[in-house]
Amino acid sequence: MCYLFMSSNKETPKETIKPKDDPQVVPGSGEKIVNKQIYSLMDNNNKKAADVMVSKGVDAAVEHMFKHPETGEKMDYATMRYFYG
Repeated sequence: MCYLFMSSNKETPKETIKPKDDPQVVPGSGEKIVNKQIYSLMDNNNKKAADVMVSKGVDAAVEHMFKHPETGEKMDYATMRYFYG
């Protein structure tokens, strides 16, 4: 199940999904786009994708989700959906 895009938190500031100058991914920052309860139930792949989205922006998150979480190799759409719902 993909929790990344299912957030109904309408109070999220738009700047949290724009690219940042700082290339660091902040662990746990994904709680800014999904509430803590949902974030805590997400698997590690989806948590990391949410953290990338908040830290680096939507484009970086999409790029991240199309790389295999263990090997870093490019994935096709079907494989990406296997990992991210």
